Amino acid sequence: MMGRIFILAGLLLCFAGCKQQAVDASVSACYANIGQLTRSQRVVDAPVTVVVSGGLQSGGQLIPANGVPWNACNLPFEFQRDSLAIYVSGYFLTSPELERMNVSLLPFEVTSSRLR
Repeated sequence: MMGRIFILAGLLLCFAGCKQQAVDASVSACYANIGQLTRSQRVVDAPVTVVVSGGLQSGGQLIPANGVPWNACNLPFEFQRDSLAIYVSGYFLTSPELERMNVSLLPFEVTSSRLR
């Protein structure tokens, strides 16, 4: 009986440790010309500045301290204000097509955001 409990606990820990790779449908629509996107590196509470100028269709650019912009098409509307300082959590996105493309904005899926 005790062995079964340990096996069950181990399986639960394995499943809980698996990271979710599926990208939200609304985010996939932003990158429809890229193909099958998957989540890669997770980001938690990154301090960024929102930039909404420059002819972006939706969302905005997120500028972290290193200056390399992230594309965040699913940034909530209330945070789509130019020069707004926020924290974001989410995932960088990748696909086989992206590895061969020269992209200036890193595709990013926002899962949460809050004011700094």
